[in-house]
Amino acid sequence: MTHNLHAAALQQYHARFDAAQYTALGEFLASNLNANRDDARVVDLLVALQNTALGLCDHPDFESAWHPLAVQCGHNYLSFHTVDAMRDFLRHFAPDDVRIDDFEATAKGMLRAYSGLEDIKTATAHANGVHAWQGRMAYELLAAVDYLTQTALQMLAQGDEHYAREKLHKGLNRITGALYEGVRHSDQPALYNFQSTYFPDERDV
Repeated sequence: MTHNLHAAALQQYHARFDAAQYTALGEFLASNLNANRDDARVVDLLVALQNTALGLCDHPDFESAWHPLAVQCGHNYLSFHTVDAMRDFLRHFAPDDVRIDDFEATAKGMLRAYSGLEDIKTATAHANGVHAWQGRMAYELLAAVDYLTQTALQMLAQGDEHYAREKLHKGLNRITGALYEGVRHSDQPALYNFQSTYFPDERDV
């Protein structure tokens, strides 16, 4: 039975494979990575792309292959144009499969998050130089955004939950620090009183 599934998936894959589009993708990846076409990073991404296509053809070994491909796109800082080309290539194999949408959303979400982190770090450093409570509050909030973005990246990558919790905890501490600045120094401290905010725990399951 498993052999039949493998054979059927391979047959469908080869029937829908677009060689010209695949070759163009290899060139896009080499250009994005400033590497040769036979560079290991390019080859790894193309193999992940092939695995995803096989999964879309119902190959039982690659059902979730779209996710490692998306994470590799994020970690390698590929362009949106290249991700779009991958998405269009995958549509040949299963036009309406939601896994293609998840691939695109995960890859682009990670790419945007990574591209924004450097700006956030720079803004945080600048806010740290403001001599007013509003500046200190802005500093804490920008630092929180940094930690929360790193948490979001871990979630998109389905990474280490302990590491994600550590970043989330630090982000929440920064938000708390920002609220303390408002409560202590604002003329309207009640605006920054979020005492009624509820955080869920395992008993809410």
